[in-house]
Amino acid sequence: MSAVETDNEDTLSILVATDNHLGYMERDPVRGLDSFSAFGEILQLAQLHKADMVLLGGDLFHDNRPSRKCLHQAMTQLRRTCMGDGRVGIEHLSDPSVDFGPQYMHVNYEDPNMNIALPVFLIHGNHDDPSGDGNLSAIDVLAVNGL
Repeated sequence: MSAVETDNEDTLSILVATDNHLGYMERDPVRGLDSFSAFGEILQLAQLHKADMVLLGGDLFHDNRPSRKCLHQAMTQLRRTCMGDGRVGIEHLSDPSVDFGPQYMHVNYEDPNMNIALPVFLIHGNHDDPSGDGNLSAIDVLAVNGL
């Protein structure tokens, strides 16, 4: 993020991160937590700089089928950072059923049953593309849990 901060309410602050590759070398005793640590730092920077949203531009996970440990770590970090009573200053104007599928009537931060303080938008990368039965990915598991 820029060192120049602005309090202008007309400015949209977006933290963009790509190629997080959560779970990369997760079984390595030395580097096993590197990807999770880096992802945690990204989310902390978004909070610190009061980003309006985070855009994760692909390859959140290193593997198409991340381990349970990897998925748990990702969900824990997203819940810790993104859920809360903060005010979300952006509005989703298009049809959520078109953007997110027919099972979602609201983007998570506009859902009356959820408290989202920091919206995170993800797109699939080549490492975490949907596949198999139902054409689903780990990102779909995050979405169905409101993350």
